[in-house]
Amino acid sequence: MGSDLFGSFAESTCAALVISAVSSLGVDHDFAGISFPLMISSAGIIVCILTTFVATDIYPAKNASQVENTLKMQMIISTILMTPAALAVAMSTLPPEFTLQVPSATPGQAYDTKTVKNWYLFITVATGLWGGLLIGLQTEYFTSNRYQPVQDVADSCRTGSATNVIFGLALGYKSCIIPTIAIACAIYTGNSLAGMYGIATAALGMLGTLATGLAIDAYGPISDNAGGIAEMAGMGEDIRERTDALDAAGNTTAAIGKGFAIGSAALVSLALFGAYITRVKIDLQQTSILDPKVFAGLLVGAMLPYWFSAMTMKSVGKAALAMVEEVRRQFNTISGLMEGTARPDYKACVAISTNASLSEMIPPGALVMLTPVIVGTLFGVQALAGVLAGALVSGVQLAVSMANTGGAWDNAKKYIEAGNTEHARDLGGKGSDAHKAAVTGDTVGDPLKDTSGPSLNILIKLMAVESLVFAPFFANLAGGQGLFFHFFGL
Repeated sequence: MGSDLFGSFAESTCAALVISAVSSLGVDHDFAGISFPLMISSAGIIVCILTTFVATDIYPAKNASQVENTLKMQMIISTILMTPAALAVAMSTLPPEFTLQVPSATPGQAYDTKTVKNWYLFITVATGLWGGLLIGLQTEYFTSNRYQPVQDVADSCRTGSATNVIFGLALGYKSCIIPTIAIACAIYTGNSLAGMYGIATAALGMLGTLATGLAIDAYGPISDNAGGIAEMAGMGEDIRERTDALDAAGNTTAAIGKGFAIGSAALVSLALFGAYITRVKIDLQQTSILDPKVFAGLLVGAMLPYWFSAMTMKSVGKAALAMVEEVRRQFNTISGLMEGTARPDYKACVAISTNASLSEMIPPGALVMLTPVIVGTLFGVQALAGVLAGALVSGVQLAVSMANTGGAWDNAKKYIEAGNTEHARDLGGKGSDAHKAAVTGDTVGDPLKDTSGPSLNILIKLMAVESLVFAPFFANLAGGQGLFFHFFGL
């Protein structure tokens, strides 16, 4: 739970610490300045602890309809409080200015020396911080059934499953716009002010309210499992209605958590990409997309998230098929099961899920782990740079659209079931044709939002980390050209 957020947090911290250690802060042994990334994270923990009292004492939710607002207020208040905290940390730990090395745009010159002022880093952190909030708020808008997009998806169920799927996919694609712009602004601001250090600190800023983000993220599965317990225990319909309302809010909060994870993963991966470029000692001209090796790698890298997603989605489908067949077998062979007088074989169903979760992850894992090694060894450091950039660019878009499409389909189904508005009641409620179409969308959306979407964060980060680790080997192998191009003299 939350491993993708924690992974981004750890990697952005490490990237920022490494870059600061080789800057003038490290040369001058300025321990306080080097510790700036850690101090930002520490300030964020304190801010999030204080923000917790908003939900527990200051503005507690009195009914299910207030849950989303309370959680959203926590996110907004923690961001507001974190802004002056980041300024205080930047002014107190960093010297008025320091220098670091950035890749040079001048031909034949590897690096330029860049002077960075302490308030520059406050700007980079604040850009990431508010960019993360913007991503969270727009995610809520596209996945909460209180807003028009999800209600439009629910309304499309009037004409069947096909239109529901069409509207859901369109919603996911449209939801990529604001996160992409927010990430682009954070990257441009961070790189302009402090190079790759600025991008790493922007990622830390986006994760500055990580404690609140994790609390909001964890709320989803907790409320979902509460609903499952209520149903299995045969509790009253009123209990199930409350847990469904909480679960609908949980779907939105889970999507918000995925939005933060995707945004921070993009920033972290770019920082790691910059470290890779530095370690293999190639200049900006050699990574131009006009270079055929880089462009070819770019296309292959952009394809990888789709290949990876195809593997993970098919794995979910195969496991679901095995589960359905096992349930049918039990209904046919265990007498009294249909009448509720016999006990099902739960262990067999659990075994199918656990075995599939392990065995079916081997091919996608091999794809992620082997791609950098094969490309770097055979085709060289420039082609691998293109692969990393392509996977980052397409993976971010795909992950955002998958997470939001799945969340919207789930909440469209909840919207029809709850029947809290005149529009929802017109759709017919539970058991209607519109509800059956919504269930189809929800079923399609589960592997998108729970499997393929979140795992794309790992794809783009792990490939960047692995490339960085093997960078010296790739750079020294056949002069960095790769065995294929070296053998054929290309």
